[in-house]
Amino acid sequence: MSSFVDTCFKLSKTHDYTFFTVHTLFWLIGHYLLSDNKKPIESKNNGPKNKKLPPYKLTKIEKIFATIMISVTIINILLRISKGVPHWLIQPCHVLSVILICVLLDKNSSSNLFYLYFYTLWMPVFGLLAVPDDSWFYYSWEPFVFYLHHYTMVLIPFYYLIFNHRFHAHFKSKTSLSYEHYFNPKLSSFKNRIKLFVQIFILGMLYHTVVLGFGGLLLDEDFNSMRCRFPGGEMLGIWWREALSVGGLIVGILVAMIPDTIFHYFLHKDNNNQQQTKSTPSSNFISDLFNYVNTLVKSEIKKNE
Repeated sequence: MSSFVDTCFKLSKTHDYTFFTVHTLFWLIGHYLLSDNKKPIESKNNGPKNKKLPPYKLTKIEKIFATIMISVTIINILLRISKGVPHWLIQPCHVLSVILICVLLDKNSSSNLFYLYFYTLWMPVFGLLAVPDDSWFYYSWEPFVFYLHHYTMVLIPFYYLIFNHRFHAHFKSKTSLSYEHYFNPKLSSFKNRIKLFVQIFILGMLYHTVVLGFGGLLLDEDFNSMRCRFPGGEMLGIWWREALSVGGLIVGILVAMIPDTIFHYFLHKDNNNQQQTKSTPSSNFISDLFNYVNTLVKSEIKKNE
């Protein structure tokens, strides 16, 4: 990788240090402005405070997902160590893999942890859109591991959004865990979900500037095109990093925010209560059709279990 850094289009280290410092301050200010300074609002219907909650038991599908993610993560760790580049493990998809494993195995089914991953889904999608060059793979089976890894990372959150609502107690669904996180103000409204999405996006940007940016300068490496302009980015000139940030925001909205908004519209308990008084034949038809298809899929899953 160091040979690529030596030959790629990049700016001076002085410029990059200034660039990452300014952008770090910019994102820190944004994070501060969006931070919650008030005490969290408590719901009157929070449920029993002292009740011992039963741990969540994984379904067969979740066990398969967990096995895949743990396996590819171990393989990637061993590959990076064997190639003498363990520092490549700070790449976002490796870090997000650990977070996703924690999401899968979380016995408390924390919606905060799930959305921390789900709203950073644009990073694994970028990984699929920017497949490494064949020279990066030493073994013939490495491309298979790469695609299995990234496609599984993209697929899992949609499984939880569509079929298994263990992280959505606020959904009107049979798979919602009513005994867990009775009220999460961050998910209670469309406005709050947008705010949460922006906050998590800012955290992703801070990771890119502080860890990948400064880390690349200190290690003389290029992580996620933070130092070197990616092939095909010539038309962007010296603004390729800004373009990647804007692209990440757009992809994040497309693959996470919009699907999340659609499912909240049909399944959110508050929305369903409001639609009981203000419903139209078309909205009832769409909602009934969605529930019917969802019921069929769940019944097939139960048959296979």
